[in-house]
Amino acid sequence: MIKTYALVKDGVVINTILWDNEDQPDFDYGKSSGVEAVEVAEGTAVDIGYLYSKGKLSAPPLTEEQKAEIESRQISDNLSLKEFLVSEATQRRDILQDAVDMDEATDEETTALPLWKKYRLLLSRIDANIAGEIQWPDKPSF
Repeated sequence: MIKTYALVKDGVVINTILWDNEDQPDFDYGKSSGVEAVEVAEGTAVDIGYLYSKGKLSAPPLTEEQKAEIESRQISDNLSLKEFLVSEATQRRDILQDAVDMDEATDEETTALPLWKKYRLLLSRIDANIAGEIQWPDKPSF
C-alpha cells in the first residue's frame, strides 16, 4: 500500500513523498537537519508550504494577493449572475407583455406579468459589485 509522507522542517512542509514499501521508511537522514517525516492520512490534501503543528497539517494562510484574487472573482461572479438574472427576467417579462398587449394572455400570464416586473426591478436595485454573498430576491414561480 502506498503511503504519503510530508517532510516537515520548522513546522512547514518542505516536500512530500510516496512510499510503496510495507516497511516503515527510515527517515533518520533528515533528523540531523531538523526534518521530520509525518505520515499523511489517506484522503488528506497536503502540499509544500502547508503547516504542521500539534500533529495536524493545515493549508497556509492566504497571501494578500490571493485574497484580492478571490475577492475579484467573487465580484465578477456576482456581476455575471446579476446580468444573467436580469436578462432572464427581461425575456420572461417581454413574452408576458406581448401576450397581454395582444389580448392573448391567459389569467396566469396576466397575473405573472407584474410579478416578473417587480422581480426585475428588485434585481436592478442590487449592488452586485461586492465580494461575498448577495441576498437575491425570490424568482416568480410562473
